[in-house]
Amino acid sequence: MNDTNHKRPVSLKFRKFDLNLLMVLDAVYTTGSVKNAATLLNASSPSISQSLQKLKDYFGDPLFLRDGQKLKATTIATKLHLTIKDSLETLISNIEDFENDEYHNQLVIQCPVYLSLKIIPIISEFFAKEKINCEIVHRVSDNMVDSFSESLSLRQVDLVFGVSKNLGLSTQSFLIGYEDLVFICRKNHPRLVTELREEDIPGEVFGYIHTDELPAITSRKNIENNLMSARTFSLKSPSFMSILSHVSSSDSVAIIPRWLAERFKEAFDIKILTTEIPFPEVEIAMSYNKNNLNRKMNTQLFNYLKENFRA
Repeated sequence: MNDTNHKRPVSLKFRKFDLNLLMVLDAVYTTGSVKNAATLLNASSPSISQSLQKLKDYFGDPLFLRDGQKLKATTIATKLHLTIKDSLETLISNIEDFENDEYHNQLVIQCPVYLSLKIIPIISEFFAKEKINCEIVHRVSDNMVDSFSESLSLRQVDLVFGVSKNLGLSTQSFLIGYEDLVFICRKNHPRLVTELREEDIPGEVFGYIHTDELPAITSRKNIENNLMSARTFSLKSPSFMSILSHVSSSDSVAIIPRWLAERFKEAFDIKILTTEIPFPEVEIAMSYNKNNLNRKMNTQLFNYLKENFRA
């Protein structure tokens, strides 16, 4: 049984073939001269002649013979042109459509789950406002910088959202906003009613968000230095949702973004604790590969995110 979906392997000879030569073949066949083909392709006559020689060498046929002032196609050239014409036009049209399609109908983003709850609605609003039909694909990250950098460098995603703005020389990063941090605990915590004081720290255990993003590490160290005390941890996780779930079912305390606490305090039966312990603001950045085709879109989206991002 023949497998119609089986792809024919590409020969080593064809892998070295320059597909631009087919454009030259079509131009010379259509115009009947090197000069006119050069004008049509915005190239020089010598370059067209060189391309014709490469085509002759590849196919083992002169392809075009002089007939007065014009070049007349050989039988091989005619068959070749008829074979590739429709496919070549379709290929060119598809490539041009792809280049002109600013969003390519799909935007792949990577960020932690908690941040996606904040970012994706803004992107959706942007697409709706601009009347753009584009599918958003969310890839969950684990808060690890290496995974962000690898995804961008390998161009597996279009945009990365996170704390770190330094993801490598090949990336472009924008600061879209800041997040405030707060202490949380479950509503019926046996010791903490409304406030967490510095003297309360030694007697409490903490849920700990695990990340290697440098700004987050710096913020955490600043907090720990301000506390002047080593904390005891009951859970270490890269997921804020896991932290929320853990805090709601234990006597642990955690530090999370204020907007996340406000949004889920009823669902997880938690409360926000007031404190005089100072928290640094955490920067949130958007990054993409500098070679990304959608630079214009990225800039427009960045501006919209920056205007609508709320701490």
